[in-house]
This record gives sequence, structure tokens and C-alpha cells, in this order.
Amino acid sequence: MGLDLTGIGSVADVAKGVIDRLWPNKNDPAYIAAQAQLIQAQTSGALKAMDDQFQLLLAQAQANAAEAAQPGLHFRDGAGWVCVVGFGIALFRPLIEWGAVIVGHPVALPAMDTTTINDMLMGLLGLGTMHVYQQTKS
Repeated sequence: MGLDLTGIGSVADVAKGVIDRLWPNKNDPAYIAAQAQLIQAQTSGALKAMDDQFQLLLAQAQANAAEAAQPGLHFRDGAGWVCVVGFGIALFRPLIEWGAVIVGHPVALPAMDTTTINDMLMGLLGLGTMHVYQQTKS
């Protein structure tokens, strides 16, 4: 068998070994019937596992739709905008101070520690990228 994450394949391999030892004659009708039952059990188990996974994905999609239907900003939206604004202020701080000096109103903006903002922003962007990749693959 190939890669089997459900465990059904390894059980089927053991059962196949038992069937082969019980019926050494491959032309015996009992052997053929046992092989057919094994294949049927293996197929129904695989279909059950696929159905379980489908039901899980369907429930997640319904939960996502219910969350998206609620009005207002969601946690990810708010966290993302806070990170973008903080990152923008830290990035453009030298330009703002330079522009204020040119206009004649020098201003000294406080320095920001952007390590937390950068980590959070990169994490959000990475999760967003993974979500888009997942949507294009399915």
C-alpha cells in the first residue's frame, strides 16, 4: 500500500497476510470471497474517512461564513491594521521629521520598538498567504 494516514491500510495489510496464510490456493472460491470482503471493507473505510474529512471542512466553511457575515471589524482585521499603521509610522518617521524641519516646525517623534509589530505583521501576512495558497489548491 502507499502512504496511509488513516491506519486502514496497515490493518488491511495484516488481514491480507492472514487470508494468504489461511488459503494458500489463490483459486479457491473462499480465498476469492475473503479477498473481495477485504477490498470492500477497505474501500468503505476509506470512503468513511474521506466523508469525515469532508464534513470537517464543511463545518469549518460554515463557521467562516458565519463569522464573515457579522458586521464590524474582526480580530484579524483590527490587528492587521494596527500593525500596518505602526509599521508605517516607524518606516516614515524620518521623512516626517525631515518634512517638519523643512516647513519650519521641527518635531521629534519618539522612536518605536517595532520587533513586536514586525513579528505580528509578518505572521498575519504569512497566514494570509497560506490561506490564499490553500484556496488555490482546493
